[in-house]
Amino acid sequence: MEKTYKLLNHTEPMTQEEIERLYDGYWVYVVNTEFTDSSGFIGGIPVVIGKMPFDGAEDGIYSKFDEPKYGEHCDLVLLHDPFISSLASIESESA
Repeated sequence: MEKTYKLLNHTEPMTQEEIERLYDGYWVYVVNTEFTDSSGFIGGIPVVIGKMPFDGAEDGIYSKFDEPKYGEHCDLVLLHDPFISSLASIESESA
């Protein structure tokens, strides 16, 4: 079966705008995230992209990002499918 996610090799933080430009249409898992109190997410290091939220979880790929060196994590829903995007939003709110 074809994998629907990809591990990325970024080592430097990127802004939200850079991540959105590069990975428009994907779900993006970001580590070492930075947030502000007023505007929320401002950047981090994208490490996984997928065609569905949490693609690759069945392979255990997210467990390696539980180390303290990866700091805070978040996901960005940049999917174009409105049904999947709405499900991802519901999942994030209930977490």
